[in-house]
Formats: sequence, C-alpha cells, structure tokens
Amino acid sequence: MGKRTEIEKELIKQCRYYKGEDTCPFDMFPASWYWDMERVYIEHEGIFSGECATYVAHNFKEFDMPYNLLMVMFTSWAKTAYDLDKEILHFYDMIEQYLSK
Repeated sequence: MGKRTEIEKELIKQCRYYKGEDTCPFDMFPASWYWDMERVYIEHEGIFSGECATYVAHNFKEFDMPYNLLMVMFTSWAKTAYDLDKEILHFYDMIEQYLSK
C-alpha cells in the first residue's frame, strides 16, 4: 500500500471495517465483504457510480451512509442477484446489518 491521500485518510474515518490494512483481518462473511467494499470505496477516493442508474431506476431504498459506498456495495451484490426486485430485501438486510455495527 502506498502513501494515503488526504481524501483517503478522511474517508477511512467513515469506515466501520476497513482501516487501511493491506489484507483483510476478517475471516467470515459478511465482515470480510464489508471490509472489501470499504476498501474499494477508499481506493476510488469515494467516487464510484457503478450501478447507480439501476438503483435509481428501481427506486430502491436510501440509507444513512455515503451514497457512493452504497453503490459499491450494490454493484457488487447485484452481480450475483438473479432478480433484483425479488432479492432486494436481502440486500437491504445486509446494509441494515452493516449500519448496526
């Protein structure tokens, strides 16, 4: 890992799992997934749209968290979802669990 930018340092303060480590300290899902999603968010310096258009088009729920971090998580999750509308409640549960930490 190289030297952190000031933006990255500030964004890391918002993270619940990722603290700038090179390797994930979590062995179990979902903590390891949350860590990886925050890592991607930091690597993109908080700028990430991913599947934003899909999220908006489906009028999915908003959460009290950085929107671009939500998009990192949604984009990763949506890649494995067969039917977004039918499976979105599972994603919401994962986000609620993340926010409860």
